[in-house]
Amino acid sequence: MREERNPYRTLFILTSLVSLVLIVVLIYIFAIKPTIEGYVVKKQVEASDFIVGAIISQVQQQRYVQLTYGNQTLVLIDSIYCSQTQPSK
Repeated sequence: MREERNPYRTLFILTSLVSLVLIVVLIYIFAIKPTIEGYVVKKQVEASDFIVGAIISQVQQQRYVQLTYGNQTLVLIDSIYCSQTQPSK
């Protein structure tokens, strides 16, 4: 005939599943997420270094660079070039 289900077995399975979910969440919080964030920060730093290097290179070649953000403009001028072109007092 049909066997009766043990209520403790169901409780054990449910508790095991909850524990497994908590373990996966903890592994994600303490291992996977910091690794991903570290990689993202590393790539952001590399990108900012590349952009700053490109801006400096353009200033050295053209003696100035104009950066525009919305309706604001920033003009960077090579200071060595400016000091050479100013008349002596």
